[in-house]
Amino acid sequence: MPMDLHRRHIGMRIIKTVIAVFLCGLLAFIRNTSALFSMFAALFCIQKSTGQTIESSVNRMLGTLVGGVVGVLTVYAMDVLNILHIDLLRYFLMALLLIPVIELCLVIKKPDCAGMACMVVMCLVVDPGDKPAIYSIERLFETLVGVALACGIDILLPHHPHPPKEEAPREEAGPPEEAP
Repeated sequence: MPMDLHRRHIGMRIIKTVIAVFLCGLLAFIRNTSALFSMFAALFCIQKSTGQTIESSVNRMLGTLVGGVVGVLTVYAMDVLNILHIDLLRYFLMALLLIPVIELCLVIKKPDCAGMACMVVMCLVVDPGDKPAIYSIERLFETLVGVALACGIDILLPHHPHPPKEEAPREEAGPPEEAP
């Protein structure tokens, strides 16, 4: 790809993302906790428009909630059945469990949250840790922090600080178009 076709300015979506991710890190530093999940939330929530950012944020939170509930219940059930530490069985059951998680997201008419819900289930079941319920609540809170910061930054900062310069369309080398 020729260099002159590459965008040469940093747009507001990039700036908003960088600010939101940094603020997530700053808050985690102040709280003496990990910033990873809040940073992920901020990174993935900021979209082309405020409406899309809010929609993405709602999907992320709903997916985290669905996945958190299913993941905690799964780990609890596996622990009670004394199969939590049989790795291959845990992975197999977790993979099968993704089917009802995706179906639940479709039933509640939120298909865009299915990926997030599955990811949270996998995070909780693959590595349940010592206290999976506390872990999932902490991840939910961290995600909420990232979502809130992403929405706040997206609402407070303008979308386009100045209109982009109009450029003449460039001819791209490529196969000639066929005549009708």
